[in-house]
Amino acid sequence: MIVAGALMAAGGLFWLSRIPVHGSYVSDVLPGMLVLSLGFGPVFVGVTTAANAGVPADKAGLAAALLNASQQLGGALGLAIFSALATSRTHDLLAAHTPPAEALTSGFQRALMAGSIFILASAVIALRATNTRGEAPEGNELRDRGALGSGGPLAASSPHGR
Repeated sequence: MIVAGALMAAGGLFWLSRIPVHGSYVSDVLPGMLVLSLGFGPVFVGVTTAANAGVPADKAGLAAALLNASQQLGGALGLAIFSALATSRTHDLLAAHTPPAEALTSGFQRALMAGSIFILASAVIALRATNTRGEAPEGNELRDRGALGSGGPLAASSPHGR
């Protein structure tokens, strides 16, 4: 779900990076936005599910907070990177006496293309990532640790009645 959504979102952002200077909303912006939104929906659901998979109930709040903080930080960092790319391209073209509308559009096109590449890279990373579904430890590791020792919290919570 994450990989397919990221590929769709990258396609939508790529579409937006092709907007012409005098384009229209209906034919040039709306299709890219629809594809982008249809791609990002499954990405956010999949990432949220993966981030909370296998997390014990008493740590679920911490996992959700870490996910929220990483999304906020990623959004801020992405905005800084892509706006810097757009501003740099626009400034260079304005210095070369390119008409303002053309320079601004070209700056946005560069930033959107870079964003599309970043999302495509995230799809590759998601494809290569390991399974994070939170399977139980092999060999009843927790029970064995409790049986070995100190009568501590693991021994008290052993499912085999200590």
